[in-house]
Amino acid sequence: MPTSSQIAAFHRLLADANAGGQAKVDAMVALVQRTVFVVPWPAGIEGFRTLVNSDGVAALPVFTTREELEEAARRYGWLAADGSAPSAEVGARNALNYATQQNLTYVVVDIAANHALELLREEYQPLLSDAARRDSQGPYAAAGRISTTLRQRVTPTPGSIPAVDPIAPPSIPTATFPGGDGRPPSSPGAVVSPSTRPPSSPGLTVSSGFDPSAATFGGGTSVTLSALGHAPPDDLYEALTNVLRGYPEVEWASLCAASRGPSAPVPTIGLRVDTSYRQRLNEIRDALRRTAEEQGAALDVLLLDDAELMRSARAFGVFYPWRKK
Repeated sequence: MPTSSQIAAFHRLLADANAGGQAKVDAMVALVQRTVFVVPWPAGIEGFRTLVNSDGVAALPVFTTREELEEAARRYGWLAADGSAPSAEVGARNALNYATQQNLTYVVVDIAANHALELLREEYQPLLSDAARRDSQGPYAAAGRISTTLRQRVTPTPGSIPAVDPIAPPSIPTATFPGGDGRPPSSPGAVVSPSTRPPSSPGLTVSSGFDPSAATFGGGTSVTLSALGHAPPDDLYEALTNVLRGYPEVEWASLCAASRGPSAPVPTIGLRVDTSYRQRLNEIRDALRRTAEEQGAALDVLLLDDAELMRSARAFGVFYPWRKK
């Protein structure tokens, strides 16, 4: 059983691996010599739960500790009826083989942590051969032929999964979502004015006095978050995701209901943005609102900095860069 200091050291190795190169090789070699935790499907369904990113690419999430798995289970809605987080402990090599057999593009390690690391199938596959099994064991594991092979495969820069602050939850903006099949009532690119917005689906309606042009970008102690009564249409998720792909400073985004002070809760999108790169906040806000209106939704954007708000928003469903599948 690894000690807390050993686990902390391994997590530092995973964090360093996001730089690519030899650091990522070392992390992968260390990973395959460990056991990991995975989330099984409910009873009667074989296999492990997966995630899909904003491009529709599937990944297998694996976790270095049960605590990391439980945090992700709360975030992605994998908790059982009794509130527990289903889990199974398997060899990391078995998990990688499972991802290969299922033709999954990525394996993601500790996705809800700030040391989260994504591994492409072509990066870790050299570790699955019999020869790699021999070369990847022992104190000189990263110095042999397997290290050279892996170094040729790993990406030189971090992948598409930004590190997620494990205690920070996103705050979400106010929006009106269309009913019916979710398709916008106007032609592509047309902006729906407040007076012509279509009726919203039950549970996704803003107050009649809501003015998105007057909404604030940011939140404080007066903001509270809650779950949406109904899921927004996939078309809206896709449109918002397309906008966010153009802003790498956005670490993640979530949709939920938010109320400011005494106002009634309204559907909202919350953003966690890199604190060192916030010059384009107004541009991001305006692009999201405009895109939402084109989808028949009035949208307020909430910037998430408060830890409690981020934790709450994340629990209600992160849709960017990954959504649960």
